[in-house]
Amino acid sequence: MKTIDRINKLRDSMSSNGLAAYIAPSSDPHLSEYLPNCWKFRAWLSGFTGSAGTLVVTITRAALWTDSRYFLQAEQELNGTGIELCKLGLPNTPSIEDWLGENLKKNQKVGFDGRLLSHMQANKLIKDIQKKGLKANPKVDIINEVWIDRPEMPTGKAFEHELRYAGLAVKEKLAIIREELKKNDANACILSALDEVAWTFNIRGNDIDYNPVVMAYAFITLEKATLYIDPQKLSEELANSLAKQGVTIKDYDNIGKAIKLAKAETTIALDKSRINHWLCSLIPSKSKTIKTLSIPTKLKAIKNPIEIENIKQSLIKDGVAMCKFLHWVEDKVGKEQITETTISEKLVELRGEQEGFVSESFGTIAGYREHGAIVHYSATTETASKIKPEGFLLVDSGGQYLQGTTDITRTIHLGEPTQEEAEDYTLVLKGMIQLSMAQFPAGTRGCQLDILARMAMWNKGVNYGHGTGHGIGAFLNVHEGPQSIRQNENPITIEPGMIQSNEPGIYRAGKYGIRIENLIVCREAMETDSGKFYNFETVTLCPIDTKPIKANMLTKEEKKWLNSYHKTVYEKLSPNLSNDLKDWLKEKTKAL
Repeated sequence: MKTIDRINKLRDSMSSNGLAAYIAPSSDPHLSEYLPNCWKFRAWLSGFTGSAGTLVVTITRAALWTDSRYFLQAEQELNGTGIELCKLGLPNTPSIEDWLGENLKKNQKVGFDGRLLSHMQANKLIKDIQKKGLKANPKVDIINEVWIDRPEMPTGKAFEHELRYAGLAVKEKLAIIREELKKNDANACILSALDEVAWTFNIRGNDIDYNPVVMAYAFITLEKATLYIDPQKLSEELANSLAKQGVTIKDYDNIGKAIKLAKAETTIALDKSRINHWLCSLIPSKSKTIKTLSIPTKLKAIKNPIEIENIKQSLIKDGVAMCKFLHWVEDKVGKEQITETTISEKLVELRGEQEGFVSESFGTIAGYREHGAIVHYSATTETASKIKPEGFLLVDSGGQYLQGTTDITRTIHLGEPTQEEAEDYTLVLKGMIQLSMAQFPAGTRGCQLDILARMAMWNKGVNYGHGTGHGIGAFLNVHEGPQSIRQNENPITIEPGMIQSNEPGIYRAGKYGIRIENLIVCREAMETDSGKFYNFETVTLCPIDTKPIKANMLTKEEKKWLNSYHKTVYEKLSPNLSNDLKDWLKEKTKAL
């Protein structure tokens, strides 16, 4: 079935439901970043496969909104479909509600599935639609009607995230959650985000690519913890283990009924940005809600000592794989055919040699020369460039290990850098080092630290459009909140135990992209009359290409940091390498 046929089938369903427009976001009922196949409705409808985008269809027109990461990909995939591309962030791009206002008549109905937007998003959308004189219907469930060959829900088995990795037993986590509920004057919470459920109940799975989670909800009160999951996904041993720790198992589809039956004395701690609109609409009016950040999200962001140690061990394994990879590229480029897609395949192969490797933590971004300037570039067999012994190669990749989740970017130069390339590379390196060296008082937010990664670039009139750092899970999602390091205001402070990325970059359209990324963990540094101060420990272990560095642009402190980092990289990785690779790594980590 062609895209236009799918759109027309949707239009038939819209007409029978009295809708003049339908909004299809990229989401599932858990508001996941990566989706199980059965919820990739927007991708099925439009043919656009990027992870972020919203399709809007009227009886006569269709348009898709996505951000700059996917402009090129969207143009290619939407070509010939009749779907307009609306590029988010550009001054002439209309908002969805403005576009609807221009294309619909007063009082016409706009439908969407309230399961696929957060309560906060849905409420804003409804208000914005109403301001245009239109009506909103958030209870439209027409996916099965339109998507006749829709995949089934994932049926893979869940497995236990062992205590030696988790650091805390399920009953201990439930006790902490209940104490936090009391502090918030609440006595219940709904867990909808899959990583929250996985973390709380020490379970993992393979229902979604890259994220080791299972499709499940939970409802926790001061007296009871109920996990809503397909019982077939749990082995008898795992079900018994959960039961012994005070967990009741009920079918996945029963979550709605449980919320509807909440008692009058129930006060739910509710994070409206992390629970879908449909679930929130089921909360009885007799029950109370308390607005708060999701309790498990806050708790899992601060890794316990056992989690941190395991993550460090996973980063040693990942560093070994990365050393083998970088050596392979240097050794084979110009001699064998290497493309952006074979790079991805090689990384999976080398990570797969490491004990405890489960999967990639996201799809590898391998951008050679001008493709490196596309921040979230995804190579295909049709678009993949051949790698030559010249120019920049940017590789952003990561792995899921039983011990932890990794995310690393290295940009290497395969020839002789130009003056511009060397200056840009050194500016990126300076930004990464300056953030790595930060020492800051307790209570500091990520937006207050972001400038450290950008200042050297700003002084040269250069900037980058993405955030500098995101949280990362403990054998969980590669992107997790609530903290971030970016220019946008985020009230969450950076606390000891939080692990985040440090990844400034420079992107020259049509030429190259440069990004250097390490993971950093916040830790206590000192306490003075001015209070507590924190700093970062860099935990990623992999050499940084020194060929493109303009050494005279680095300060004494920056050189000292880089030399110290490379010394640590050699000391921790070399015992796990062959003699040839040890020699290679020694050369790559020699002092400037």
